[in-house]
Amino acid sequence: MSTEIKQKRYTLARRELMALAHTHGFMIECAEGELWITAEGGADDIILHAGERLRLEHHPKVVISALRPSVFTAAPCCSETPLREIAARCAGLIADRIARWQHPPLASYSATRIY
Repeated sequence: MSTEIKQKRYTLARRELMALAHTHGFMIECAEGELWITAEGGADDIILHAGERLRLEHHPKVVISALRPSVFTAAPCCSETPLREIAARCAGLIADRIARWQHPPLASYSATRIY
């Protein structure tokens, strides 16, 4: 069994937004630039500068905005994703696809799922 942690790298232009869903247990690390992070259910917004990182907990949806051109990575924290949670994410992804198929106006709103 491989314990390799899959890390995804994203690039945002100035003022570009990215919505993330199912982010529990993920680490966001700002490699370049400056990010403004707003988490659903969070009391405050967070600004990450290059070299800083943030662990996302208990936030089903997160919006990341680039205050200037930025590069960041997202990866699960130390293999904290149990099998039951992975199965729930897969079920959620299928339910989301069905909902978008049944309600075409929802298809125009993009949400990036990170795994």
